[in-house]
Amino acid sequence: MNKSMLITAITLGSLAISFPNKAEESKNSILTVDCKNDTQKSCVDAEIDKLIPSFKLCSAGELEDDVYLESFANKKFPQPTPPTDMIKQQKVDWISRVIKICKDEPTPQEIEKKNADFTEYSSWTNQFMVGYAIASAYEDDGTHKGLTEQSPLAQFSFDGRWLVGKKAPIHWEIGGFLASSPSFIDAEDSSSEVDVDPVEEAEVEVDAGDNTDTDVAADEDVTSVTKPTFNDVVGSLDVYTKLTTSFWNDDKGELKDYFAVGGIAGFKTRDKVADDLDAVVYYYGPILEYRYYGKDMRTNKNSIPRGKVWAGYLRFEEYGGLEDQDRLLLVGEWQLNDNEEAEPEEGRFVVGLKANLGEGADDVGIYFAYRTGFDSIQSFLTGK
Repeated sequence: MNKSMLITAITLGSLAISFPNKAEESKNSILTVDCKNDTQKSCVDAEIDKLIPSFKLCSAGELEDDVYLESFANKKFPQPTPPTDMIKQQKVDWISRVIKICKDEPTPQEIEKKNADFTEYSSWTNQFMVGYAIASAYEDDGTHKGLTEQSPLAQFSFDGRWLVGKKAPIHWEIGGFLASSPSFIDAEDSSSEVDVDPVEEAEVEVDAGDNTDTDVAADEDVTSVTKPTFNDVVGSLDVYTKLTTSFWNDDKGELKDYFAVGGIAGFKTRDKVADDLDAVVYYYGPILEYRYYGKDMRTNKNSIPRGKVWAGYLRFEEYGGLEDQDRLLLVGEWQLNDNEEAEPEEGRFVVGLKANLGEGADDVGIYFAYRTGFDSIQSFLTGK
């Protein structure tokens, strides 16, 4: 190889290093510029003009322009021979900074369109869960046995969503929960179900004449309840309606999660119909809720959140053998499937927690369930 050919080869090699082929550059170094977004164009121009003053973005008629930042990073940080890790890191940091500060922020017109789409597609969605629950268990004398009660569960809900003022989501949820629940069985109710031998009953009546005061006091100790107490576990159906809204969201950017306030009201079935034929226990109160979707809810149809936690201070008509009890109710739910785009109809596994806390005995439980939508159930049954 003669001297002139060697010089030419070295020169071409240097150019290839300084300006690599765009097709070979990392996709992470490509910044797509919206040609209608003047703010983004000004940001990119300010960074590139320092390196190439004659650089111009967006030719006439183009809607988008891809900027290959790696080429400009090579010019800003020339790579010595041999290459050094420090220079490589400086290039990576500069590319990341430019992409971060010059990313395409939505224009007011785009936000308006997204909000219009959000309003148009806001609708009702549904979910149905079947699974397994582990809950609190109690002895006949009221002793707590821990989370040892195991039972199947089923849950359903319908969730409607609307947008007010482009930034205040309103949710109305109607649902039901079927699972085991602690209960208080009054001593008088349980004693009526016990068979008593006539001879023993006569002996009791004779003894009662000698120790009337003592026996009365003993009966009062057995039947009186001074704080919420449980001594049994029964199956119950909990039906509720919940209305929440959020006032802390602006009308810019994405809406992937938010806090909401509202109220809840519902009822649980009693283990035994009361003397006045009352078969349910009512409850109501204010709640604070956090919802996480993992995707922008301004531009997507209504869907069940991937995760949610809510706390309510509720008044129960009856709880643990006492009437008009104020309790703190905590409910949490998280989707184990990491597919952010999965809809309720596609099914997913869920882990949940429910805790009724306050003075006296608590009702705590965890559950594992498979969640799907009614559309999937209908398709399975009909084959369509």
